[in-house]
Amino acid sequence: MTTSDILSAAVPLSVAARGLLADLLTDPTAACAGAGATELDQGGWIASGRLRAEAALLLGCDVGGTKVHSVLCDLDGRCLAERIEPTAPAGGAALVAQMRQHRDQLMAEGGGAPLVAAGIGIPGAVHPTTGHVSRMPNIAGLRQTDLAAHLTTALGLPCAVENDVNLAALGEYWLGHRAESMAFVALGTGIGLGQLVNGQILRGASGAAGEVAVLPIGADPFAPESFETGALESTIGAAPLVAAYVAKGGKPGLSLRELFNAEDPHFAPVLAALVERLALTVLSVAAITDPQLVVFGGSVGRRPDLVARVVARLAQQPFAMPECRVSRLGNRAGVMGAVWLGRQKLAADLRRR
Repeated sequence: MTTSDILSAAVPLSVAARGLLADLLTDPTAACAGAGATELDQGGWIASGRLRAEAALLLGCDVGGTKVHSVLCDLDGRCLAERIEPTAPAGGAALVAQMRQHRDQLMAEGGGAPLVAAGIGIPGAVHPTTGHVSRMPNIAGLRQTDLAAHLTTALGLPCAVENDVNLAALGEYWLGHRAESMAFVALGTGIGLGQLVNGQILRGASGAAGEVAVLPIGADPFAPESFETGALESTIGAAPLVAAYVAKGGKPGLSLRELFNAEDPHFAPVLAALVERLALTVLSVAAITDPQLVVFGGSVGRRPDLVARVVARLAQQPFAMPECRVSRLGNRAGVMGAVWLGRQKLAADLRRR
């Protein structure tokens, strides 16, 4: 079944009504009048000239190397049901089956209206032309495939796929901190960057814009040990930070969260190096794309004390720096960006039908 067939069954509307609905999904302030408005009103898509959030449902999935976070939302992003589970370790078909199971579980819990589209976030680069996935070392079996087309068939609804940190930037733009030019820095197991310019994702030629893990900061980018994760990530991810602490005489077996909450003198130089490398990362991004706002997220990046130290370090140089804030959406930034992506996928497909 093609995307057009799926959409025709879920959204049986005339050409005029589809076009108007697409406009409302893209811009909720768009005028709801003219050809198609009566049909949308009778079909329950609008009320009093405004899009009815409860008219349809969207699925968002944030797929990470360690967990899959899925939500079922109305058209305004109100979460109706949610699932968080460890990522299927086999990847590939097992991971697709896990997303299908999440779809079914969420619809059983919060369904009622038709499910019309899905957005999927992955920890890799998505080529803007071919849709092929690359730079995804943590999940097997999905690289060099048109994942969106595959998932559209597997889930039975229009799907769009995007880098997970790009989606975190979109989620923050939609429901959290907002600026037309902004960046989202996600720091946890590793580090990633999503950027919006004039409200649109900055993808680059191959979809790899924002792969700050490979920046020449903290380590030699040409050293073989930097090749798998990138020079910056090899020193700034959770595991390297814990290893650096132990190498300085710290107690083995502690988690990074425990180290942040303890006043251990062996962790102090590790934290200082982390602050320095994050400040250099922001400086690098500011020099190239000049964002108005940088939002920090991820299990490590959303710590207010860490962001405050980065801001203080940036203030020691003479150039104007972007405003830095902690994510308002927390661990939901990526999955809510996936919901917004699904909403925009629906709008785009309505226009193409």
